[in-house]
Amino acid sequence: MKILVSGANGMLARAVRERLSREHELFLTDVGEMNILDKAEIKKVCDIAKPHLILNCAAYTAVDKAEEDEAFARRLNAEGPANLANECKERGIPLVSISTDFVFFGDGSHPMKEDDPTAPKGVYAVTKREGELEIEKSGCEFLIVRTAWLYGKGGKNFPDTMIKLAKERELLTVVNDQVGSPTFTQDLAEALLNLISVGARGYYHFTNQGGISWYDFACGAIEEAYALGMIDKAHKVDVKPVTTKEFPRPAPRPAYSVLCLEKYTKATGKTPPEWREALKRYLKSL
Repeated sequence: MKILVSGANGMLARAVRERLSREHELFLTDVGEMNILDKAEIKKVCDIAKPHLILNCAAYTAVDKAEEDEAFARRLNAEGPANLANECKERGIPLVSISTDFVFFGDGSHPMKEDDPTAPKGVYAVTKREGELEIEKSGCEFLIVRTAWLYGKGGKNFPDTMIKLAKERELLTVVNDQVGSPTFTQDLAEALLNLISVGARGYYHFTNQGGISWYDFACGAIEEAYALGMIDKAHKVDVKPVTTKEFPRPAPRPAYSVLCLEKYTKATGKTPPEWREALKRYLKSL
């Protein structure tokens, strides 16, 4: 299958390139090759690539910065996917697009299912949900995969940041009242391949297994880093849990956004790896 990938220089796309290229022919584009805000450019690239499917990895993901950059965030997260979806509709090919747990603001009673009501708060969350709706409105065949707390090679991520700070400081403070699920980009790339392989359509959720807080994630990363010798055992660091109110940020974060993975497992026959095991694999790969 020929797959046209947008946003090919991003952190997720790096894992996608590595995994999907083993089984499919990839046509890689980033803003320099195909600006998803330019309909004519999308058409021109598609005429050349003649893809069987478009995989959109492009997005505005700077959650806090989006609060001051609403217009551009909306263009990348809503207008861009709409342009790709409309092109897919014209060509009769499916669009696969990545979305986020931020479309929910769960109450903590259960992991969020694909058809649970959305309640986005903040510019990033709202524009990502708008992108989902634009894809639906286009009438194209689509697969929207919501994920959360992404980390991996090729981009700034939470485990790397925590380990770096742990080497430099004796005390870290990390939020303990926001609960979600980390996702290793290599595992998400594998999940995308699995979903594409079975012809999945509609909304699906994928993360690594386990609902934890950012504090838990930080502690896990630092503990694994000590075990792997990434941090000198003679250097001791204390990780202190704090509340969201004690650590205010410009954009609101979901208090609980654990995603239900049952639909993915039923469709593919695959069970997502547990978050701590995935974290170990990532840190060993460094």
